[in-house]
Amino acid sequence: MIVRRSLLALAAAWMFAGTAVAAFPERPIQITVSFAAGSPPDILARLLADAWKRSGFADTVVVNQPGAGGSLAVTQLAKARADGYSLAIAGDAALVVNPWLYPNASLSPLRDLTPVSQLVVTPTVLVVGKGVTAHSVEELVDLARREPGTLSFASAGAGTSSRRNGELLRLSSRTTWIHVPYKNSPLPDVVEGRVTMFFANAATIAPFVADGRLRPLAVAARERLSQLPNVPTMAQAGLPLVDSPAWFGLIAPAGLPAEIAERLRDEAARALREPAAQVQLQALGGQAVVSTPAAFRNLIADELPRWRAFVTEAGIQPD
Repeated sequence: MIVRRSLLALAAAWMFAGTAVAAFPERPIQITVSFAAGSPPDILARLLADAWKRSGFADTVVVNQPGAGGSLAVTQLAKARADGYSLAIAGDAALVVNPWLYPNASLSPLRDLTPVSQLVVTPTVLVVGKGVTAHSVEELVDLARREPGTLSFASAGAGTSSRRNGELLRLSSRTTWIHVPYKNSPLPDVVEGRVTMFFANAATIAPFVADGRLRPLAVAARERLSQLPNVPTMAQAGLPLVDSPAWFGLIAPAGLPAEIAERLRDEAARALREPAAQVQLQALGGQAVVSTPAAFRNLIADELPRWRAFVTEAGIQPD
């Protein structure tokens, strides 16, 4: 009798779970963004929210929760119910670098989160001010060797792509640089020559490049950018290891049913295929790269050990 009751209870639980999945979503979804309002991931989240509302998929609320280099929102998300109604847009720094910068946070992305889909990749461009005499990466490296310890590079934070690429350039070229972290945009200081170089978002630097205030030397990506066709990649410039674009993805708490993860992924892909979304992403300097939950999980699993070794070798500490 006890066994029969247990089997009936288990069958009822399965039926309830199946019904819940089939009916998803039944109420508004919340997407938490680990950056401030107006930032690229915030715009990405609101793009999804608008598209989901127009399509009738779901009403969606976007909440901004910056802090701890993007890790605060991710840590809070891991504590939420894995029902598909609590999601976050998180970047590469929060998912594959910050776990090694903030080990006391005890967050394990592969254990505590469900990767739903990588969404956007944003290559960065190495730029210098017009007062810098170097007109190529080779000339910039030669300048750093002639004047060791006098040149500097800006970054937007410890785990960000701007910091990673700056350190990768320093390590692979065996030159000495002064790192200058910024809470706000470093571009004014790069323009004025107070900082030598910065790996910046292509869309952000476009007006500065157009009027000659900034000079692009190379793209930290595997291919040249259509908006900067004459600017070589870092590999073409002789430093192939300097290739760490920023990316953002959709995540949920661990234990999210696979059917809900796939549905969210499909709806995100549909939203990013819209022509208006393509225009918006291009304006942000981003490229849509919607992946399956399994592929996104594999990406995180591959990147985590790489950046653990990098954080140690570069001696990076939280800002």
